[in-house]
Amino acid sequence: MKKVLYVEDDAINALVMKKLLRPHYEVTHTTDAVSCLAMVEQETFDIILMDINLGNGQMNGVEILRILRANPKTAGITVIAVTSYALPEDEERFLSEGFNAYLAKPVERALLLDTIHHYLP
Repeated sequence: MKKVLYVEDDAINALVMKKLLRPHYEVTHTTDAVSCLAMVEQETFDIILMDINLGNGQMNGVEILRILRANPKTAGITVIAVTSYALPEDEERFLSEGFNAYLAKPVERALLLDTIHHYLP
């Protein structure tokens, strides 16, 4: 079974995402940059779903992505922005930052699965 890491600080969003994905993927959830970066060093994930805003004073999803892309071990992991930033220019911005794809919250199940299937056939 393919492994998904979901980086999300909101417990309700994390629970919903796990329910949407669990029949199809093994889902691991973490809430912050430190644990995300530690997890990708210890385990191999097929895809990462990354929230952008991870709380005040925390490293955000874009900053985590930069660290992932700079590390040869994690540079090639598919990372999808899953965020409440939902203006048309937000999608463009996050794709230009290096995310493989962008999904606005609330995410529709079919779109979520189609997007993941695109990267994990």
